[in-house]
Amino acid sequence: MQFKYEHNDSTHTIDLTQVDESRFKATVDDHEYRFSAIRQIDGGWLLNLGNQRILAYVAGDGYMRYIYVNGNTVVLSAVDERRKRRGTSGASGDLTAQMPGQVVEVLVVDGDTVTAGQTLVVLEAMKMEIRVTAPTDGTVHGVFVEKGDVVERGQRLVEVNSSNYS
Repeated sequence: MQFKYEHNDSTHTIDLTQVDESRFKATVDDHEYRFSAIRQIDGGWLLNLGNQRILAYVAGDGYMRYIYVNGNTVVLSAVDERRKRRGTSGASGDLTAQMPGQVVEVLVVDGDTVTAGQTLVVLEAMKMEIRVTAPTDGTVHGVFVEKGDVVERGQRLVEVNSSNYS
């Protein structure tokens, strides 16, 4: 199976082939990896990559994938050419929770000026830290959560109005 994901403003192609019941071959861009994967009772995956053992947790929500490894969360966005062509409207700056979780930090207040990529809210979900970032430069026009709140998928967190709009 072949997948395309965006991470840190770069698109990566992943080709995943199952060799046998627990062994896989993954080609990420031009790098090949061979590993075994064993599902754990807590929902994680134990990956054996050469001499390295890695415990990973994976969660998905729509086009988003969240991978928690060694205390770090990697957020990937699946590339869908149909979605890419449609684009998104910058006029609606609502940022919503991509999965249920708890608000760990709120780093902005109403009226703050933010830059694209700036972390606005930090959520914790399924042992993962998820950073909700500003999609564009703009101004915060509403913060709808507080530290400690439990949020549901799709719940409004923050509204950012793009500086491209008046």
